[in-house]
Amino acid sequence: MANHLPKTLTVKDSLLFPISSPEARRDVFIGGLAVLLLLPIGWILNLGARLDVVHRLYTGDKPYFRGMRPLFHTFKRGCISATTIFSYLLPAIVCFSYTAWASHDTCWESVHTYTLLLGIFFFVLAVFTLPGCMTVFACEKDTAVLLNPIKAFSRAWAHKKIYMKAWAIALFSVALSFLGLLGFIVGFF
Repeated sequence: MANHLPKTLTVKDSLLFPISSPEARRDVFIGGLAVLLLLPIGWILNLGARLDVVHRLYTGDKPYFRGMRPLFHTFKRGCISATTIFSYLLPAIVCFSYTAWASHDTCWESVHTYTLLLGIFFFVLAVFTLPGCMTVFACEKDTAVLLNPIKAFSRAWAHKKIYMKAWAIALFSVALSFLGLLGFIVGFF
């Protein structure tokens, strides 16, 4: 870990970081607009920008938030990230697709159940492993970790205590965002 980072990961610091400065708030706003108006390009740009912020945070290169500049670099890193996400989720996609396609055939019902369970296993495994390997890629800019899912999982599992704490904070922030969205919708109507 870089020396300039806090020794402990707190919920408060994690939730405030994306809105901690005018640059950060601008990036969140621009990133949100990009996703809404340029989907899927906006999503790819956001993936690349997120990797760049993590790299700058890791190396202490302030300001951490610089928009999506340089644009081509951000887009390229986003494409690498999107391809990795798709690749890691592909086994689950195949299992779910097979289950959906073959579910009309009742004579193989137990096979469909096992294929569905296998798809769920692959999905959970990918979702657990991806953030860790993306963080390593963001910090070290080394694509080798992305190309070796077993090594990526092993690295995440070796640091499972702090990794699970980060996951808990991430799930909490997602829940908060949905509560905020619900509050907005209810307030609007």
